[in-house]
Amino acid sequence: MSDALKDQLLQSAKRLFLTHGYDAVGMRDIAKAVGLQPVQVYRLDLSKSDILAEIIIELNEAQIRQLPELRARISDASLVEMVCAYFHELYVLDIQYLPIRSVGAAYGWLWSGTYEEKIISQVMQLLQPVVEWMREAGLTQIEARGFGIWSVYYVGFRRAVVNGGNADDCIQMIRPTLEVLLGKVRHTERCDCNTNKVAPS
Repeated sequence: MSDALKDQLLQSAKRLFLTHGYDAVGMRDIAKAVGLQPVQVYRLDLSKSDILAEIIIELNEAQIRQLPELRARISDASLVEMVCAYFHELYVLDIQYLPIRSVGAAYGWLWSGTYEEKIISQVMQLLQPVVEWMREAGLTQIEARGFGIWSVYYVGFRRAVVNGGNADDCIQMIRPTLEVLLGKVRHTERCDCNTNKVAPS
């Protein structure tokens, strides 16, 4: 498949998913949007779930490109406040593509290992600011906290998916859990691991 045709296919599918919802769009609709027959699309070795994965990868890449801008808008505050501010920015972006984002987890089990590896790598990039802030705050067990925090992010996103909530609603849902996972440590503080006391940097 040429890159131009693949991009045309993905952009057409994205528009259809956003307008009608993922479940309401069939391969025939996607093929018709680019002037092909469904069998021609299948010959390109792309299933509907593959197309969804490709679109989600594209959306993730767009977010990753915006990371410097997103981080620049976050002021130095407590660790919880910084993470909440960052996640708020991500929620705003994700809610713009709610009909696509909301089905990603449900259909992710159909994706190939290649797609899974790519998306996990992207998640790690999106989580990197939080990881850096946790290290700077002197927290331990960063990897375990990171997995927990990213899982909590999707719990918050469920508020938008199920209840039509906005980014503020999502943050309100997860803030208490983030406070447990992160503690109320200021970003400019360091942990003295020998005394278990928090010391200024």
